[in-house]
Amino acid sequence: MKKRTKIFDYTNVLKCLALFSSFLIFNCLNKPILPYSTALLTTVINSGGGYFISCVLYLLSFIVLSRPGLLASGAIAMGIIVIIRLIRQKFKSKVGVENFFYTIISMLPFIVIGDTSIQIQIEKRILCVIISALLTIILTVAISAIDKKGLKYKMNKDEYVCITLLLIFVGLGISHLFTPFIWKAVSVLIILLCSYIFTCGIATIVSSCLGISLAIYYGNVNYVAVFIFWGLTAESLISFSRYLSAISIIISDYLIQYLFAVYPAYQLAEYLPVIIGSLCFSILPTNLLTNLKEKFYFFKENKLFRQSINRNRLMLANRLYDLSGVFTEMASAFNNFTKAELSKDKIKENSYKTVKENICVKCDNKLKCAKNQKEFNVGIQKLFEIGLAKGRLSLIDLPNEVSSTCIRPADILYALNKFIAEYHSYKISTVNLTNSRALIAKEAEGVAEILKGLALESGALLKYQTKLERTLTDALLKQGFLVDEMLIYGEKSKATVSLILNTNEFSLAQIQTAISKILGFEVILFEKNNVTEHKIYLSFKKKADYDAVFGVSKVTKDGSNKSGDTHSITRISDDKFLVALSDGMGSGENAENISSISLSLIESFYKAGMNSNLILNTVNKLLSINTEDSFTALDVSIINLKNRTVDFIKYGAPYGFIINDGAVKIIESNTIPLGILEDLAPSVAQAQISDGDMLLLLTDGISDSFGSSSAIIDFLRTVPAKNPQTLTDQILAKALSLTDGKRIDDMTALAVRVFKQA
Repeated sequence: MKKRTKIFDYTNVLKCLALFSSFLIFNCLNKPILPYSTALLTTVINSGGGYFISCVLYLLSFIVLSRPGLLASGAIAMGIIVIIRLIRQKFKSKVGVENFFYTIISMLPFIVIGDTSIQIQIEKRILCVIISALLTIILTVAISAIDKKGLKYKMNKDEYVCITLLLIFVGLGISHLFTPFIWKAVSVLIILLCSYIFTCGIATIVSSCLGISLAIYYGNVNYVAVFIFWGLTAESLISFSRYLSAISIIISDYLIQYLFAVYPAYQLAEYLPVIIGSLCFSILPTNLLTNLKEKFYFFKENKLFRQSINRNRLMLANRLYDLSGVFTEMASAFNNFTKAELSKDKIKENSYKTVKENICVKCDNKLKCAKNQKEFNVGIQKLFEIGLAKGRLSLIDLPNEVSSTCIRPADILYALNKFIAEYHSYKISTVNLTNSRALIAKEAEGVAEILKGLALESGALLKYQTKLERTLTDALLKQGFLVDEMLIYGEKSKATVSLILNTNEFSLAQIQTAISKILGFEVILFEKNNVTEHKIYLSFKKKADYDAVFGVSKVTKDGSNKSGDTHSITRISDDKFLVALSDGMGSGENAENISSISLSLIESFYKAGMNSNLILNTVNKLLSINTEDSFTALDVSIINLKNRTVDFIKYGAPYGFIINDGAVKIIESNTIPLGILEDLAPSVAQAQISDGDMLLLLTDGISDSFGSSSAIIDFLRTVPAKNPQTLTDQILAKALSLTDGKRIDDMTALAVRVFKQA
């Protein structure tokens, strides 16, 4: 299919019409008509505009305005501007403030010739040249900003100022060229657009600038006050409804005339422009207004700050990955490192050599022993094996091969006992060194795992919800809360809302309700800080669907000053709890220390983010390395409120229970306590829980009092499982009643009730 050739380019026609209209408007900045449009011609040609069409339209504007007397000076000015452009093009110089001087040079003929059809004072001609030169600077900056940036890039302060000044000149020109009522209608439309797009006083500032045009035209500064009043009215009501804002300008204009009689005669010609401007704004498509608002809000965002956050997160993630690799290599090195052990055969050989060199050589019976050397060697080896098995040799351990010939058995036993003691000491050191290396390797693995997890979490780029920020900002504004700054990152239920408010406007309940309504789920305040004396920082996130309450009851064994039972209730993350009971061996201070240390280690490791197997294995090794009897029965439960599961991890702990509506489920354990064996696997189970379920953990002081799990279950079926503290109090009271009030051991009961939040 052949591509259709464009016969008529509407874009170029529109550009020509816009340029011609601009020439007309700038020529009419004052009465009588003066060639202010020379500033526009200088800017357009030096900015790369077409020579021919620009010059033709420039001269045509004087003819249309019936001022042929300006054609002579205009033609000379046009020629000078074109020559300057050709020279600049040859040297490839860029457009800049030089346009100011180019305009002055090109308008020198106008100072001399003036308008050949009417008499214009020399002072007015000079003033026209100065204003045109200043207008050239404004046009150069404004046209460059509009042409190159438009709505794609953020403009700087100078560009906004020049565009504002240009609007004032345009308004003045339109008022002189056509009628001030047209500019009045356009101004109303611009004020309403600014109040809709910007929500921070911009509309009021713009309205004051727009009013300057009519103030100059009428010679009455009251018009500035009228326009400011329009801006204030529009901005104050735009958050409720754009239609209400448009109607408010119509009403306010009438009230201004009624109260202050600003207009000489308030006729339909004065009132109609306000109605037309408001009506044009009201019928504009909402999509168009929203897109405009999106464009300008895009410039308001601190993108560099947001990109810096993500960049820093990536840098941190890379560093954490590198550190994770270091600890992984350390773990590998400790796991692979082996120390060459001294074998028993080597010990035997060394011991025999020592006996022969230090005892046999000096012995008076060495010749007799030499005849039975083979039997003697066998006897020494037997003696060494006996010593290794018993730990120490005595005379009754001497075999016949040695006792029948040797006359110095005591010396031989002393030498061998010394070797045996050194060998046992070496073996203990070797085992301890191996265990220590294994423990360090495990810890390095744990640290590497934590760093890797942090790297994954930090490396995920934050997704900012800019549209949601605007929606929420507007919603809070309607309720009277002016948000200074807002940042929403994360998607759907994982979204985090952070904002800064004035402390005088702070009302947590209303803000929380507004955020929950917009996000579609209930939020809670999880962070609050005072930024300055009058500013407060708030951060919200999704409220958890489920929560938990706890109850603990405990007594100490009769005659003990401290309980060997310790408990822990720790929040690991936003939706995870760790509840644990640790029952140290026996009772008293030593048991309490062992139990407390075990729980402290477990809490710290879980908070750091290590996995359960690594944590429990590490704690077990630490306890087993201790030479004292440091055993502890451990009962750990990890409650996940998000997916409503409980992971049970038991080391020698009694059974646990899950209670719901009279039904009781038992969680059993078949392992020995921590610290007895170096490598010990826990009893692990997982259970699903629902709203109202109660988790019950007991130490053996209570379970032994009941005698059996069935007795505990029978009792639990008779008591209501609603309040966890009441339940633990009742079960402890029952256990004491079964022992006639005697505290046969430390007794602790810990209960957790999971419930759905309203």
